[in-house]
Amino acid sequence: MDFNKLLEEKKISKYKLSKESGVPYTTVCDICTGKSVLLKCSAETVVRIAHVLGMKAEDLLGDISYPQKKKTPKADASKKTKESSKSVKSKKSSGKNKKSDAGKEKNAPSNNDLLIKKNAREEAYKNYCEDLQRKIKDMGELSFLISYLKNNEVEILYNLNRKNESRYLLALVDELCVKYNFPLCKEYDFIRNEEE
Repeated sequence: MDFNKLLEEKKISKYKLSKESGVPYTTVCDICTGKSVLLKCSAETVVRIAHVLGMKAEDLLGDISYPQKKKTPKADASKKTKESSKSVKSKKSSGKNKKSDAGKEKNAPSNNDLLIKKNAREEAYKNYCEDLQRKIKDMGELSFLISYLKNNEVEILYNLNRKNESRYLLALVDELCVKYNFPLCKEYDFIRNEEE
């Protein structure tokens, strides 16, 4: 379902969603236009939006489709120019690399693409960790602990396949539980015992 249609169905405006969730209005607008993808937002943003919409974060992420961006004539022209220059280059190099290309699959990601994705994941992880440290300072340790356990964010992150973030958050939660003599949450033992 389109995010805008979901808001209509739930009878909630972008402004009201922003105000009630605490997610910046510009972020909500970017999600509505497809400029931002909900899957790439922080888990906290997804959880806050899902809560206001009366949904589970997993259901929200699985239910949303994104609007196709409209192509402008200028963009189409530049795309055609790029494609034609690529085809000229590939024709020139096709004779040289026949042996090396024989084993490669079509559309296989290049090493450069993989490196870019790896760097992006590492940067997102670093930002998430820094964001959590700021929240602990802002909210206070006990409020942070209660809030994150109540929202079950450790498991949400894990289910979103953001396992590094899930492990880091769990480590913080465990550290605070030990500090304040609370028992560790047994339901997260499967994450603690999992090998990286």
